[in-house]
Amino acid sequence: MDEKNIFKDYTPKKTPDTIEDYLERPSKVYEILGEVGEADISQLNNLLTLFNKYEKKAKKSVGKFEKGNVAIGADSDQYYPSDEELIVSELGIRITQLIESYSNQQLGTLKLKYKIMSQQILFFEISFRHVDVMGSGRFFYADKAAKETKIEI
Repeated sequence: MDEKNIFKDYTPKKTPDTIEDYLERPSKVYEILGEVGEADISQLNNLLTLFNKYEKKAKKSVGKFEKGNVAIGADSDQYYPSDEELIVSELGIRITQLIESYSNQQLGTLKLKYKIMSQQILFFEISFRHVDVMGSGRFFYADKAAKETKIEI
């Protein structure tokens, strides 16, 4: 038996797993994230306002654990985040990347220029993973970090 030809059409995924892989379109999540566009320091106040709005909603609309299908790569107790949690995580990641792209001195100057208040944001990052199950397909799963990410702005 030629093992290399059993799954001729299989192509391994070589890119990082993202929300784009996990969540189908159309979705409220993409609508909200589409309003934001690319993260830019001049838009940080808008990002923070949106983050804070959805952070409150996420506390009221938490995801849930369900019995997962281990045969296709799910955890035995698989976490399914709410749309609000996904929005908060994605916004939090964008804010984090934006903040970390500047030195403390540069950030201080930009905060003054754009009237950005010093503050702290907390969020649970949602990460994504995939499992290739030969003969069944590729499945994507979300995982909620056990510890909150804390960002000082």
